[in-house]
Amino acid sequence: METQTVLSSRAKWGVRSASPRGIELTPRDVTLLAHLASLRFLTSEQLGRLDGGSEQNVTRCLRALFDHGYVDQVGDPFVRRAYAITRKGAHLLQEHGHLVDPTVRWSLKNKRAGGRFIDHTLGIADVLIAMQVACRGRSDIEFIPEHEIIANAPDPTRKAREPLRWTVPGAKEKFGVSSVIADGLFGLRRADGSASYFLLELDRGHMPNIRVRSKFEQTSIGRKLALYYEGWKTNRHVELFGVKQLRVAIVTTSPIRVEHMIDAVRQLTEGSGSNFFLFINQARFVTGDPFAAEWVSGRGAPVKLID
Repeated sequence: METQTVLSSRAKWGVRSASPRGIELTPRDVTLLAHLASLRFLTSEQLGRLDGGSEQNVTRCLRALFDHGYVDQVGDPFVRRAYAITRKGAHLLQEHGHLVDPTVRWSLKNKRAGGRFIDHTLGIADVLIAMQVACRGRSDIEFIPEHEIIANAPDPTRKAREPLRWTVPGAKEKFGVSSVIADGLFGLRRADGSASYFLLELDRGHMPNIRVRSKFEQTSIGRKLALYYEGWKTNRHVELFGVKQLRVAIVTTSPIRVEHMIDAVRQLTEGSGSNFFLFINQARFVTGDPFAAEWVSGRGAPVKLID
């Protein structure tokens, strides 16, 4: 295979330098890799927000990490460029005590990831980063990341290949599917030590709200809501994560979509609705303080995440 060499002074996206400058790994480099291991794909802007420093400095770090094989550059260079960890990066994290599997063929997984999957993953990261950064400026709320919740979950969940898979026994006969995998999991710990936990769903508007008697029925939002609701009624969240205060937070594309989802919840609950679900229009969430943003419960009432 012919090696590509960067001839100009401007680095090319996706092309590693044939003779990169030496690299002296810093705590910032390790932290950037840890963010990538946690959130899968991230842009330099997202990593800059998490880092809290100069995005330009972060970009220089990422370029060095890329040239030395610790990260991959993925995505359409003309749309939204992103970074992902490699096996070499995973080995480095493991050496620093992080729980990451270095045997996974990360670069192969990165190469196979399609544009829609990358974009969806970046959208999930936008939500989680907004809340994590907002917590930094507050003394009354602490952000609890997914890996911390899983580390304290019951043994089967800690060992599971897909710890966020929400399986409901007997659901396949009733709904056509037996499980759903959440897009994310996070918690918010208050100053008094109490905490609330949330399964995150990012709805991009690709799924229909309800499809009855259709071969695509298993992909509908209505089916997903039904699985979550049936599992919640049998304390699936306690069994999986060992927590009692858990809700499903769904970020979607429009106020109309929110209304349709609330209607779906009412259908599931014979018209009463359920506070187990929270919905918000993405445009409302990403502007300003995410904890000041007004969500809507599955009963149609306005609520906030920290209420």
